[in-house]
Amino acid sequence: MKNNYDLTEKLSEKNSIKILILLIIGAVFTRLYFTPFHIPISLDGIDYFAYAVAMSREGMFPSGYLLTNFGWSSFLSIVFSFFKESEMLELMNIQRILNTAISVLIAIPIYLLIKTFFRKEIALLGATLFLFDPRIIQNSILGGTDSLFILFTILTILFIFYKKSSLIYLSFIFVALAAFVRYEGIVLVIPLLVSYAIKNRQQKIPNIKLLVGISLFLIIIIPINFINYENTGQTSIFSQIIHRGDYVSETILANEVDRDDEFFATNENHIRIFIENAVSGFIKYLGWILIPTFIIFCILGIIFVPKKITKNKIIIGLFFVFLALSSIFAYGRGFQETRYLLVLLPIFALLSGYGFNYLMKYDFKKITLITVIAVIISSFIFTEYKTQDNQHEYEMYDATLFLTNEAEGVNNYHSNKYVKVADLQNNWPELLPKGENGKMDLITKKFKIEGFERPSEYIEFNKNKGLTHLLIKEGDHNGFFDDVFHNENKYPLLEKIVDSKDLGIKTKYKIFKINNEE
Repeated sequence: MKNNYDLTEKLSEKNSIKILILLIIGAVFTRLYFTPFHIPISLDGIDYFAYAVAMSREGMFPSGYLLTNFGWSSFLSIVFSFFKESEMLELMNIQRILNTAISVLIAIPIYLLIKTFFRKEIALLGATLFLFDPRIIQNSILGGTDSLFILFTILTILFIFYKKSSLIYLSFIFVALAAFVRYEGIVLVIPLLVSYAIKNRQQKIPNIKLLVGISLFLIIIIPINFINYENTGQTSIFSQIIHRGDYVSETILANEVDRDDEFFATNENHIRIFIENAVSGFIKYLGWILIPTFIIFCILGIIFVPKKITKNKIIIGLFFVFLALSSIFAYGRGFQETRYLLVLLPIFALLSGYGFNYLMKYDFKKITLITVIAVIISSFIFTEYKTQDNQHEYEMYDATLFLTNEAEGVNNYHSNKYVKVADLQNNWPELLPKGENGKMDLITKKFKIEGFERPSEYIEFNKNKGLTHLLIKEGDHNGFFDDVFHNENKYPLLEKIVDSKDLGIKTKYKIFKINNEE
C-alpha cells in the first residue's frame, strides 16, 4: 500500500508540474498578445533602458543615468551587449520580453511557497491568480523594475519556509539583490533577521547559517553601495532610506513648507495631509489591485484563516508590513499608482490558499477547473478593457516623433510621455544628455499650461521662452485649446503644418508652428 501511495504521489507531483508549465506558457502568450511591439517604452522604463544601453556599450557601471535602482538595468545590459547594432525599438522589445519572462517565472516560487502550507492543487490555484492578474500582465510589458523586485522578494520569503532549513542563507542573497533592484528592498533585512530569530529562538548563540547568510548579504550589498556612491558622489542605498526619514521629520512632522511639492507647499497641517493621503491611497489601491482575480478568494481566506497566531503568520505579517511601508510613504506624498502594491500579490496568493482550502471540501476537481477558467477569462476581459488603444498610442507617438524633429519647445499635451523617447529616437544611436536628477534630459522642452486662462495668453507668455510648436488634440486638457483647434484663423501667430484628417488616421490632432515674425 505504501509503495502504491508513493507512486501515486509522485505521479501527482509530476502532473502538477506539467499543469504549472502549461499555465506559465499560457501566461506568456497572454502577455505577448497584449504587448504593443510597434510602440516604444516610455515613462520610467526609458531611464532603465538608457542605463542598460550605456552599460552595454561602456562595459562598466555608467554614471549620470540613474542615481539608484540600477539592478534591473545591469542585468538587462548583459543581454543588450549581444545586440549592440540593434535599433532602439528592437532593444526595447527585448527589454519587454525579458521582463515578461521574469514575470511568469515568479509563479514558480509562489507555487513552492504555497505548497509548504497547503496541498499542491491549492498551490497551483494560487500561482494561477498571480500569473493571470491583469495588473501584473500590464506591468510586465512596461519594462520596469517591478517584476525582478517581486521575484527576489518572494524568493527571500520562500527560503525562510523551505523544507531544507539549511537553505535559509539564500534568503540573505535575494534580499541583497532586491535592494540592488530597488533600494527600499534593504528594509526587508529587518523582517528576515526577525524571522530567523523566531525560527531559531531556542538557540542562544547565532549558528553558522546565520553568519553565512549575513556574510553573503554584506558581500553583495557593500560593492553595490560603493558603486552607487562612486557613480553619483553622494547617493547610496542607505542614504535614500535616510532621506525619506529626513523628509518625514523635517517637512511633515516639523510642518516645513516644500515649494517643490504640491501637497506640502503651504502651511497647512502636513501630518493630516500625509495621513489622509496615505490611508485613502493605500485602501483605494489595495482594493483596486485585488479586482477582479484576487478579491473573492482573499475575502474567503480572511474569513477561514485559523485565528490562532503562529510563528509562520507572524513572519508573513512582518513581510507584509515592511513591503507595505514603501507604498504608504508614496501615497502619503501624493503619488497615485497601483504598482507600489504589486509586490504584495504573492502574499495575497498565499492568503487565498485558505479560501481555496475551504472550497476544496465540496468538489475538488470541479472547483479547480472552474476557478482556473474563471480567473483566466475574467483576467483577459479586464485586461482587454483596461489596455490602452494601441492604434491611438502609435498615432500619437508618430505625431510626437515628427514634432520633436521640428520643435525646440512644445506644449504639454496628452501622450507627451513620448517626447523623451521621440527625442531619443531622433538622436539614436546616441543617448540623450545626462541630467542632474539621474535621468536623461529632454532636447525638446515641454511647457505646462497650468496657470493660464486663455490659449493666447499661454502662447504670448511662452513664445520667447522656447515654445516653438503646439500639438493640439480635440478636447485635450478639458478643451483648453479647443478654440485654437476649431478657429485657427483667429490666431495669426500660428501656422498649421499638420492636420491629422489629411493623414487618414483616427486620432484628431493638429500641429502648429509659432511664427514670431507674425
